[in-house]
Amino acid sequence: MSNYSDKVRIGWERLQKAGNDPELLGYALVSFHGALEDYFRDWLAANHSVEAETRYKVLDRQTAHWQELMDLMQQYGNLSYEARSRIINGNRLCQEVAHGNRFQGTRADVEDYGKFVQKLIANPYVAAPTSPNGNATSYKPTNALQVNSLSEALRNEINRSNNNPVITSYLLCAVGFVGIGGLHRLYNGKILTGFLWLFSGGLFGVGQFVDLFLIPRMVEEYEQQLRAKAGVSPFGVPLHQPVVATSTYRPNGNQLMVKLIEAAEKNGGSLTVTQGVKATGVGFAEVEKSLKEMFKSGYVRIDNDPITGAVTYHFHEL
Repeated sequence: MSNYSDKVRIGWERLQKAGNDPELLGYALVSFHGALEDYFRDWLAANHSVEAETRYKVLDRQTAHWQELMDLMQQYGNLSYEARSRIINGNRLCQEVAHGNRFQGTRADVEDYGKFVQKLIANPYVAAPTSPNGNATSYKPTNALQVNSLSEALRNEINRSNNNPVITSYLLCAVGFVGIGGLHRLYNGKILTGFLWLFSGGLFGVGQFVDLFLIPRMVEEYEQQLRAKAGVSPFGVPLHQPVVATSTYRPNGNQLMVKLIEAAEKNGGSLTVTQGVKATGVGFAEVEKSLKEMFKSGYVRIDNDPITGAVTYHFHEL
């Protein structure tokens, strides 16, 4: 399966570095869009409601393109027309970037699209894939880890129609006053007390009433747990950034370009910024600046790696 979560992470990293640079903003958009494409392909390939031939087909990027992916997601995954329209616009902008055109958007546009992609992947509009017998996949929790997974599944299922967890928690709490207590606690990951409330009528109604004042904090704590589990900050930015050491020798100017061309030649005519740093020992900013200069001069073209999501520079003459 494709690691679309890595592409989302790369997208946020690029956006963080981009400032208002149109080219760097375009690269960030390409990463987000690539993550969504991988997610759609993986989801369709794993859904046994989709014909076997089609499931194999969607994994072939040369055969199944965006138009067909969105048609299938609307048919099998309940993708909304609003989401489809937004994806089509994102795809158009990505194609312009991939063909060397100036990105026609703003930082806010890219950030909004990143949040849209992240939300679609984490709390999809689509239904869960079904098992081979046509029934929805069932879960049989036998330990604490599986029960916690069930709690997250409950939250994701409800959030498909309502993305405000505080409101949802209050609605679930209100259900407790007509006989089914503790749902709001299960929704917010408090498994043990959730079942206690469930089997005691919300602790005889008293606990259910007290929770009306505790729900906002309860929601905030669970949101923090989910973000920590995903390895991101409260703003959706990855917490742990890799550190890359550089060597003592640091070529610059024309020397750096020559080193990058040599590295691309050894790599079959293409090169990423990370590969350039590894080959030359120069920092990311300098390598990226040099590659962008060659791109502006027309000696290389830019594309997005279908597997890693990394921006790749292709040298025509190698």
